[in-house]
Amino acid sequence: MNMRKFDIAIIGGGPAGASAAMLLSGRGYSVALVEKKTFPREVLCGEFISREVTEFLKSNLLFNDFLNLGANPIKSFRLIGSNGENVFSPLNFLAYGIRRSKFDSLLLMKAREKGTEIFQPAEVIDLKIEGDRHLIKVKLVPDNEFTIDAKIIIAAYGKQSILDKQTGRGFHSVKSGLNGIKYHIDKSMFNSFNPEEIILFNGRDIYLGLNGVDENKVTLCYLEKRNPLHQLPKERLLSLRTENRQFAKMLKDDFFNYIEKLPVYGTGNIYFGRRDIVRDGIFYIGDSAGVIAPLVGDGIGMAIQSAMTLSNILLRNNLEMGISAIEYKEGWKKLFLRRIYIARFIQKSMLNSSFRKTGIKIISAIPGALPMIINYTRG
Repeated sequence: MNMRKFDIAIIGGGPAGASAAMLLSGRGYSVALVEKKTFPREVLCGEFISREVTEFLKSNLLFNDFLNLGANPIKSFRLIGSNGENVFSPLNFLAYGIRRSKFDSLLLMKAREKGTEIFQPAEVIDLKIEGDRHLIKVKLVPDNEFTIDAKIIIAAYGKQSILDKQTGRGFHSVKSGLNGIKYHIDKSMFNSFNPEEIILFNGRDIYLGLNGVDENKVTLCYLEKRNPLHQLPKERLLSLRTENRQFAKMLKDDFFNYIEKLPVYGTGNIYFGRRDIVRDGIFYIGDSAGVIAPLVGDGIGMAIQSAMTLSNILLRNNLEMGISAIEYKEGWKKLFLRRIYIARFIQKSMLNSSFRKTGIKIISAIPGALPMIINYTRG
C-alpha cells in the first residue's frame, strides 16, 4: 500500500484549512492538505474581509501581500427595503472586499511556504480510524491513489461534502430550500455605485448584497427561498428589480444582457442548523463546523478564527486528542454560537415577508439599532 505518514491531515484548502495548515506547519508539525479543486477557483461567498481577518493577516505578516492583491476598502453598510426604507451605518472598522480566487490562493501559497504538503486536485474517498491513527484514502487526479496516516484530522471542506454522509452527520439529508448565488460584475454596470459601501437589498423571499472587490468588480451575492417559478438566477434578479425600486435604479439598461455571459457561482440547499464540532476523532472548522448566514455575518472571519482557535489548542496540548476536543468544543461555542443564532434570526426575518417590513421600519426608527446588529455579528 502506498502510505504517507503525517502528524495532521487537513481536508479542504479554503481560508479555514489553509490558515490551520500555515499555523501548524509553522510550528514544526508535518501537515498534509488535501484539496479537491485546482486553484485559483471561485466559490459562493460575499467576499467580505472584516477586522478579524485583517488582524490575523497582520499578526502573520501577510497584510501587505493581501493589499498587493488590490483589495477594495469598505467603510459602511446600507440596508434598502422593498418599500424604499434606507438605513445607513458606518462599520466602525476598515473592511475589504476581495475575490476568493485571489484570497484563497494567497493563503494556500503561504501554507506551502511554511512546509505544508499540498495534494491538489485530490479527493478523499475513504476514512478509517485505527487506534489513535486516522487513515485517509486519497485519489489524486487522474488515477493515483494513496493513503495518508495521520494522528489528527481537520475537516475544512466548506458547507457540505459527501464526507458528511459517510461520517454520519445527519444534516446531509435535510432539505432547507435555501439557495445562494454569486456573480462578479463590472462596476460600470451599476449607476453611482459606491465601492466603499456594502448595500443590502430586500425583496420577497430574497436578500441580496453588493460590495466592491478588486479590479473594479462588484460581488453580487444573494440568498433565496427556492421558488419553482424562478428557475434561473436572471429571472430571480428580474423579480427583485420589480419588487425593489432602489435596486432597479442601480442597474444599467443592459445589465441583464451583460450577466447572461457571466459564470454563476452557487450552492443549493444550504443548511444553517447545528453541526458537530468534533465527531469520531475529526475536528471541524470553518463552514464545516457551522454556517453563518451570508450577507449577515462573516464566513471568512469565522473560518480563520476557528482555524486559529483549534491550532492554538492543538499546539498547547501537543496534539493530544481528548483534552483538545473538549477545549475546542467549548472555545468554538464561546466564539460563534451567539453570532450564528443572531445571524440566523436576521436571515429568517429578511426572508419572511411580513416580518421583514416591520423589522426594517423598527431599525430605521432606532438610530443605534443597525450598528448594534453589525457589532453582534462580528467576533
